Amino acid sequence: MWRFHRLNDKYNFPPLPLLRNDDVIGVVEDGDDQAMLCKQFTDEAVSFIRKNKDRPFFVYLPQAFIHHPRFARREFMERAENETEAQIEETDWSTGQILNALRELDLEEKTLVIFTSDNGGSSGTSMGPLRGGKGGPVYEGHMREPTIAWWPGRIPAGSVGDEIASTIDLLPTFAKLAGAEIPTDRVIDGKDISALLFAEPGAKSPHDVFFYKAMGVRSGKWKFLDKGKGELYDLEEDIGERNNVASRRPDNVKRLRNLLERHVDDLEKNSRPAAFVENPKPILPHSGK
Repeated sequence: MWRFHRLNDKYNFPPLPLLRNDDVIGVVEDGDDQAMLCKQFTDEAVSFIRKNKDRPFFVYLPQAFIHHPRFARREFMERAENETEAQIEETDWSTGQILNALRELDLEEKTLVIFTSDNGGSSGTSMGPLRGGKGGPVYEGHMREPTIAWWPGRIPAGSVGDEIASTIDLLPTFAKLAGAEIPTDRVIDGKDISALLFAEPGAKSPHDVFFYKAMGVRSGKWKFLDKGKGELYDLEEDIGERNNVASRRPDNVKRLRNLLERHVDDLEKNSRPAAFVENPKPILPHSGK
């Protein structure tokens, strides 16, 4: 996608192939092609669901929206005020297509649907009361996003929870619900959050501590950022992270800093090696200049 962004003048990004397994089924050549990605991805997902309606299936659908460079199909661009709104509208359309397919196939009561994102909004978008945004320091606007879970008959309609969880929790949760075994030959950081999804009375987050890369840590209502002399925020009273109380809560700072240091030490000792491909060959010709 980035070859249609202004940054392409500097970096000369390669063409974007569309793959089905190992086969190239198309190439995104221009903005008009990119505008069709949401529909193509959605059609593929719905087709996959129909083909596998009689057996368990898993679909992971990360749309190219909502993201720079911003393109959407003409029908959405024509009725939207701007490109961002058009991408939001088409993402909503895509979600509706998938839910409609599940209803049509009588699979809605057998299927858990999760709608979420991977980070907060980019610069120029509203974070509401939250400080920061995508790509910046690890304030709440950087990583906090809403999540919607849909499973008629299992998840009470209209229920709302404010316990904290993470996308790392989805793997163990799905495994638990599917009756699958979690691997024991590696560290799995996520935890089963099915009790939160099902809005069970009194359900709490299974995590005592959350870490934000090697830069921050949250325990309960307290969040510590390892910036300068340290920043400490009470997220129950100060969700916007405007009032640094580190100087007034030295014991909290010490406890959280120690947790963060142990976390960093664990990362250094137990991180898996980065994956790489020996002698890689481009799928499509590209000068790279």
